Amino acid sequence: MSAWQSLSLLLHLIANALWLGGIVYFLVVAGPAVQELDAKIAIKTMNQSRIGLELVSWTAIALLLLTGITNLILRNPTAAPDESYLVLLGAKLFFFGAMATHHGLQVFKYGPRIAALTAEIKPNATEWPEPLLAHWRRWFLLLKINAGLGPVAVLLGLAIMKG
Repeated sequence: MSAWQSLSLLLHLIANALWLGGIVYFLVVAGPAVQELDAKIAIKTMNQSRIGLELVSWTAIALLLLTGITNLILRNPTAAPDESYLVLLGAKLFFFGAMATHHGLQVFKYGPRIAALTAEIKPNATEWPEPLLAHWRRWFLLLKINAGLGPVAVLLGLAIMKG
């Protein structure tokens, strides 16, 4: 394995860890933690956390695309891929595409509405408004789906590496 392949694989793993780690952090730490806060502070904290997750996730997605293409090119260009490799690669690309689509829905469909509803919160808010809570529930559902799809994509990547 060349130094470029090693570097590309390392960056691919780091990007994977960033995206999946951000998802797990949001589900395990940030989400439950805001339940202990006052509604006004919790709503603003969740929105800021969402913005941070979007930044980390888009960076990881771009890096995954770049390193994934690089890994594909650097793979052994003289050998024709066998059928099992193509099936595993196709499945991995399907899961990655599904995850990216879900993330796009979170960012472009639910994110703007969550931001707008968060900005409308009154200074004396004592509970979560139902429309905002409904958008967060949908947003979290997509996050949970991605948390389930992510490990499958990683396992498919490992199976591709094993040959």
